[in-house]
Amino acid sequence: MSTTVRNVVAMNGVELAKWGLGIAGALVLVAVNLYLPIHLVLVMIGLIVAFIINRRVGVVVLAVLLIPTMSLLRRIAAGPSGYTESDPLILLPLVLVVVVVAMSWTHPPTFNHRTKLTNGAATATIAGIAMSVLLTTSFDTKGLFFAGLIIVPLMLAIVLSSGRMPPVWESVAKVLPWLGFLVGTYGIIQFFFLPSWDRAWMLTSKLTSIGFPIPLEVRVFGASESPGPYALFLGLVVTLCLGNAVVKSGGAKRLGWVVLASYLVFPLILSGVRSALLSFGICAVILALVRARGIIRVLIPVFLLIAYQALTVVISRFGATSTILNADRYTGVSAQDDSLVARLGLLNYLANPLQHIIGNPNAPVVDNLFIDTMIRYGLLAAVGLFALYISIVVIAVRGLVRKQNEVVSVCAIFIGILSLFGPSFNALFGILIGIVFGTVMATPEFLARERTTSRSIRAAG
Repeated sequence: MSTTVRNVVAMNGVELAKWGLGIAGALVLVAVNLYLPIHLVLVMIGLIVAFIINRRVGVVVLAVLLIPTMSLLRRIAAGPSGYTESDPLILLPLVLVVVVVAMSWTHPPTFNHRTKLTNGAATATIAGIAMSVLLTTSFDTKGLFFAGLIIVPLMLAIVLSSGRMPPVWESVAKVLPWLGFLVGTYGIIQFFFLPSWDRAWMLTSKLTSIGFPIPLEVRVFGASESPGPYALFLGLVVTLCLGNAVVKSGGAKRLGWVVLASYLVFPLILSGVRSALLSFGICAVILALVRARGIIRVLIPVFLLIAYQALTVVISRFGATSTILNADRYTGVSAQDDSLVARLGLLNYLANPLQHIIGNPNAPVVDNLFIDTMIRYGLLAAVGLFALYISIVVIAVRGLVRKQNEVVSVCAIFIGILSLFGPSFNALFGILIGIVFGTVMATPEFLARERTTSRSIRAAG
């Protein structure tokens, strides 16, 4: 038997052993489910699946699949109550990413100093958050969880940008449209029928600010915990579809991406999250002005017209009876708009930022990522995060102009705009931010290699 054949047989044996151990472990967990809570069993099964996958990219994709669906799993697992206090299931995606980051940290970096600015800003943010937690001794579960929602994605961004981990964006970008279609469809079903577990979730968790727990009277939250994270995810997928429509060749493919984006606008409108609608609208305009050529410059205005018509239909169909999906919500931007007034009032915190040198991790959440970070985690974390976002947006715009990594670049711009209206890391959606930012943070190295190659070609010529 040749060496190659022996190696193949050995590899197949290892894979079979892994699957065997995984299946055996799952069976054991099912058996002990009589004694352990179902939530803990599901967490263990998730870790077993990650063990079977045994690929860092595959484990990250698994975590991405859980981002917009984890809350639905929690609701179903909770039974009639629809809610479980201190549910360990919510930690599963973060634990998967922590494992991947820990595995990647043992690998040497492959990119050079050109990522020092962005990595330094991310590191400063992490250090600021850690100092705030330590100095204020905020070690309660809730405080540590929300700190982890920022720290873990930024750590993921660092290992991606430094080359310690293989690129994951291409794999994630293939999954997101299908996932968006599924959770978007579920959101539409939720609006018209509102399944019992979603109704129980609203009642038990006191999620009453989004309407009444009856069909046609609720801002949809899909398989997420609330409309905010749901709209963040759908808005990102819509932006990705528009980016693909611009970049991908072939009229049929481009039309298909625009159709999918148009379809997802409907559940996004039903979520009632205006900042997500505004953010992808701005991204569509940027794509049309900076990157689109030929027929695609016509498709994007057509898409925006379809989105506006969908908004008009929703308002005319449900505005008369719904207290949360009416014309005032979408067009009544004035001094009487409570949401607008509250966001403008946040600027008062910037009058004396030195009051928030350390921060208070237990402070209430406010609707601006940077001000929220300053209040809760101190000035260092806020400045670091703001510097990171500015750097990311600059790199992303440059990528669009130079036709490099356009799709992930416009997704980064979407996240940057949206973060002005809310703490975008305060949900599992932060994992996607880490993936997008880590991919964009590596772009300067990529562009540098491109320029070096071009100079070499010209010199050789």
